[in-house]
Order: sequence, then C-alpha cells, then structure tokens
Amino acid sequence: MSTLEFYFEFSSPYAYFASERVEAECGRLGLELEWRPIVLGPILRRTGQRPLLTDGARGRYARADCERWARLHDIPFRLPALHPVNSLKAARGALWLKQAALGAGTKSPLVAAYIHACFRAYWVEGRDLFQDDVLGALAAGLGIAVQAFQAGIAAPEAKKRLRLETDAAWERGVFGTPTFFYRDEMLWGNDRLPLLERLVQEDRAQAS
Repeated sequence: MSTLEFYFEFSSPYAYFASERVEAECGRLGLELEWRPIVLGPILRRTGQRPLLTDGARGRYARADCERWARLHDIPFRLPALHPVNSLKAARGALWLKQAALGAGTKSPLVAAYIHACFRAYWVEGRDLFQDDVLGALAAGLGIAVQAFQAGIAAPEAKKRLRLETDAAWERGVFGTPTFFYRDEMLWGNDRLPLLERLVQEDRAQAS
C-alpha cells in the first residue's frame, strides 16, 4: 500500500482543516497515512516569514478564508484568543505515541485520536496546548497513562526527536503546513488535496 505523509503543525489552521479530511481521502484512494508532526517556528525563522494569521494583510485575508473553509466542509472552527500557540509539547506527545506504537509492533489508533484531540482543543475550544494540565486532560480522555505521557514528552529524547523531525522536514523542502508527500511529489496546502487523486491515478496507470 502506498503512503501519504502529512506534515503538520498544531498551530496551523489549514493543517487543522486538512487533518479533518485527510483520513477519508486516504481511505478513498487506498493510501496509508503517516502523521508527521513538526513545529514551524524554526522553519519560519529560516524563511523570514511570520505566522500567517498575525501577518498584516495576509493575516486578515487568512482569517476570513478560514471561516469560509470551515463553512465549506462543515468543520467546527473558532479563532483562538491565543495565537500562535506554542505546540512543542503537543507535537512531542504525537511523536511519543508514534514511537510507542512502533515499539508495540502495530499502528495505534491512539496516534490519530490524540492528534485530532489536540487540533480540536485548540481550533474549536481555544485551549492552550502548551499547558501540562491541558495535554494531561486530553491524554486521560483517550485512556493514555498521564504520568508516563508527561514524562515521555519532557524527556531529552522527545525534545531531540522533534528537532530532528523538523530539521528533516526543512531539508526535504517543507516551508509551511500542511505539506503532503506522495512518493517524491510534494503538495503544500489544504487546498492541494484534490491534486492527490490525480497523482495516484497517474501512478497506477503507469504501473499497469
């Protein structure tokens, strides 16, 4: 089964919209989904850009555009009072769960459930994903052992893993999220998901 890699940052509204649609799209196209959490701060410093929603005219347009996307796909959405949020701990949590799933020899549905919980906590409820009690409550709600979770995301290994994932994303060409990779093809943006079907069709036609 071919894989779609999905690079995302919890503080990106368009990554949130993509997260609500990408699983169904992968199921429809017969693709395996690989969640790739990163943080955009180090990448934005390299590109010289500001977080989109805070960037003057671009930000004003994007805020209105987000409302339109939410209505188009009937996705719950509310602009949070705190933006951008520091998503370091939330991203480490996703990587920690991915590592635990690999260690168990299976892909845990908790990874996707946690990612959705974090996105919705921020983009629907406006909760601060940097706060330990917020992340602990999200973990507890999914049946994750909170003490082990919090120790895991605070460990030096988790911090290093997130740095390496973010650096590797940059080296691969990622400059914003959501970014998708299907084989060697990179698609940037929530509105590029429709192109994925064409790439899959071309790939399968060539293979046959």
